[in-house]
Amino acid sequence: MTTTTFNTLYRKFISTGIFVFTGLLSYSQLTIFSDANQAGVSGTCVSSTIYSGASIPQSLNNQVSSIQLMQGYIATFAENDDGTGSAYTFVAAVSNVTVNLSTLLNNKVSFIRVLPLRNTLKKGVGNTNNTWIDLLNVSWFYDWGPLDVGTANREYALMAWGRSAANNTTSINNYIAKPDITHLLSFNEPDNIDQSNIPFGEAVALHKNLAATGYRLGSPAPTEGQATVWLTSFMDSAARANVKVDFLAVHWYDWGSYSSTLNTAPDPNGVFTRFRNYINNLYAIYRKPIWITEFNANRYTTSATHEAFIALALPWLEAQPFVERYAYFFPPALPPVDAGGNLTAIGNTYKNFVSTNYALARNWDNTENIAAGNNATYEAENATLIGSTVSNCVNASNGQMAAAVTGSTNKIIFHTVTVNTLGNYTLGISYYAKVGRNITVQINGNPTQVIALPSSGNWCFEAGTPGVYQIIIQLNSGMNKIILTESPIIDRINVNFLSVLPVNFLDFYPVVKEKGIELHWKTTNEINNSYFELFKSKDGVHFETIAKVPGNGNSSSENAYKFLDIAPIVGINYYRLNQVDIDGNSRAYKTITARFGSKAESMRLISSNNQNLIAGINVTEAKAAYIYLTGNDGKILFQNNVMLHSGLNQISIPVSKLSQGLGFLTLQTGTGQYTIKVLL
Repeated sequence: MTTTTFNTLYRKFISTGIFVFTGLLSYSQLTIFSDANQAGVSGTCVSSTIYSGASIPQSLNNQVSSIQLMQGYIATFAENDDGTGSAYTFVAAVSNVTVNLSTLLNNKVSFIRVLPLRNTLKKGVGNTNNTWIDLLNVSWFYDWGPLDVGTANREYALMAWGRSAANNTTSINNYIAKPDITHLLSFNEPDNIDQSNIPFGEAVALHKNLAATGYRLGSPAPTEGQATVWLTSFMDSAARANVKVDFLAVHWYDWGSYSSTLNTAPDPNGVFTRFRNYINNLYAIYRKPIWITEFNANRYTTSATHEAFIALALPWLEAQPFVERYAYFFPPALPPVDAGGNLTAIGNTYKNFVSTNYALARNWDNTENIAAGNNATYEAENATLIGSTVSNCVNASNGQMAAAVTGSTNKIIFHTVTVNTLGNYTLGISYYAKVGRNITVQINGNPTQVIALPSSGNWCFEAGTPGVYQIIIQLNSGMNKIILTESPIIDRINVNFLSVLPVNFLDFYPVVKEKGIELHWKTTNEINNSYFELFKSKDGVHFETIAKVPGNGNSSSENAYKFLDIAPIVGINYYRLNQVDIDGNSRAYKTITARFGSKAESMRLISSNNQNLIAGINVTEAKAAYIYLTGNDGKILFQNNVMLHSGLNQISIPVSKLSQGLGFLTLQTGTGQYTIKVLL
């Protein structure tokens, strides 16, 4: 058989959705090359085999620069031989993928796994009864576990339900050995104590273990209300730890509406609108493909409500390019099949909708990761705007700008700030503001910085030009996410690499004393550092200088600084730290808060041993908080989101296996930040 004939028959074969057998090895599924543009030394990789380290063909371990992947296959590449680190899963769904590797993987690949792609249709179901599944006209299914298998008509998706499914080598090896598998779902409702119940920090470490499978990996699927809380913490921590998440798995049951109204027969149009807004919002936040692995119109509503909701929701899901798959969850009181084995009304409604769109309607070829360099500009009108709109103005860059946003839920999100090099950058914010205004900046899910922007002068439509304010930030190699909240009119941002950072800050934190608030900061590698300038504010908007602290000029060692504010106000104090070079250039580091003179909120150490710290936290009302422990070197040793009740809360922080020495325990709430020293 000629190669041309083979390709023609092969493409016809995979277009039917029938599984591609791994025995078709007469044509290379993946070719790897040592040089860009498919040049240099080449090697071939065949389906299902895991290649790692020295087993990568042609001694191309850490030497791959470009690839050619045959249509109908996926291939996962990773920089570490266990599948971890920078990683990407290429998908050749509609054509061959012939591409150079991005800087995330170029000459760094030590793990490769190729698998045949079964490009299922979008509609599926989550259910443990295979007889029922047979009747529902679905192309894929899952059963919250790893024990089932696919059929000629349906693909099976694995799930690592909880921690025991991801914390041992036996489970991982069993996943790897499963036939016909390309996707692996992560933990089920880890925020729910009645489900997998895993804190986000632990979940990141466990999810990392799943990378050894070489499958496309879904995120943990939180409960509806935690998709912008627990999941945000997980995704940000995963990004910082360089842990791969290929798509989101989410749940929705209209609990927000039902819990407030107890309406068992809501308007199906209203249910659908809430569902659509929820899914659109999650895509705007995370910008990843979405699987809705559990959803319905609420278990307490009528069958008629479910039937009407299904009729509205499924056509919409089919039409959304970012929705890869969806699976209805039939309420216990409204099963799809009755005791006699016949489809119910709700079952018939779901069965009769015909899915026509493939889950993967495009290739994934790493073009979104191909770095644009170390200096780049991003227009605000091209960012994801939540609560903001685009306005036209001839004086703005590209003639457009993003309107001001107020409140923590309204955001301007730059999802794809892409650079070649891990390091420090200046972030320049071009903006319009008639009066000085604070802006909150968050980089890659790290703690936010509050920056006081001075007035830029006239508005754009008053012939004004944008003001530009620069801060120093750290970016990862590859894609980064920058979020602006409480922002004035934003024209654009730009990032520029700092080959040499004038001052490398290690930390800036307050310690509340009986006679005032002591401000501490540390630096390394000071170059031409003249002095530090401390600013203080009672409202977070209007700052005044309270001190100038001399720097060390040029220094390659670690330097510790402190200043005691002997006149703090009762309540929240805002402090900002600037660094000033010998030539007069100034850079803002960060703004922090500290509460003084009020016992309404406080944190203290109750007890400590070689296994746990017990922190006592007093609050006047129930609230969400974030607590984290850092070592003396600034490394985060423990972090967790907690829900505090009114009065005294006792929080246990595990310290076993942690390095000994001085540490800092920090609590962040919506009203302030509190830091205490602890001895580990």
